[in-house]
Amino acid sequence: MDKTVVYLTDNMLDENIFNLCQRNILKSIGNLPLISVSHKPIDFGENICCGVMDRNSLSINRQMMMALERVETKYIAIAEHDCLYTEEHFSFIPSDDSVFWYNENVWMLQTCSEAHPEYNGLFSMFPQRKVNSQLICETQLMKKSTQDRIDMMADPAWMAKHPTGRIGEAGHMDYNHAMRLSVGRSVAHIREKLKQYILDYKGENFRTKIPNVDIRHEHNFTKNRRGPKRKYELPYWGRMKDVLNWS
Repeated sequence: MDKTVVYLTDNMLDENIFNLCQRNILKSIGNLPLISVSHKPIDFGENICCGVMDRNSLSINRQMMMALERVETKYIAIAEHDCLYTEEHFSFIPSDDSVFWYNENVWMLQTCSEAHPEYNGLFSMFPQRKVNSQLICETQLMKKSTQDRIDMMADPAWMAKHPTGRIGEAGHMDYNHAMRLSVGRSVAHIREKLKQYILDYKGENFRTKIPNVDIRHEHNFTKNRRGPKRKYELPYWGRMKDVLNWS
């Protein structure tokens, strides 16, 4: 299969979850090439240690670009350090190389929350969710879109206005929301670039039979979220204790 798995971590993760997800990824990807990009050195595939970086979207995109520069396959699949994947997910081949494909069958599992501990153990889902951790697409398409995001987010004016980045996944960012983000004289020169970014790229969902699991903990970059579809036991994975003891 002509695909490379690109694994991203900032090394800020509970060690048990860190190890659990790495074991899962190694089992699920089979013989696919694996490139990891981390803030600290790790023994996981071909490792690129980028050094400690700020926790924002610009850093994540720079990490992705470091890996993409080394990818030699036609397709890439993004894997994040706090997600569990199925073999079926990594077997997906895009039917259209001009589209970004996101697996919508992913459930968030809240494992701990100081603000809402009553939801610990809850699986929840946003239907048709498009997130970087579930992305599979053509490599050159990903390189171009990643560089587009880096160019916009690295602009000093954009960084001053939006320190966390705020430019979403290719083929998913809402046009009206993007235009609101680009209001103001300081970022007016980025407005047309952002508009073109939204118009240039198309995102679609695919769906595996078995779901992936996005583990929500105290250090998620996107914080704890809970979707409208909710349950405490997920087919194939079981309950939270089963997930955390997966082997």
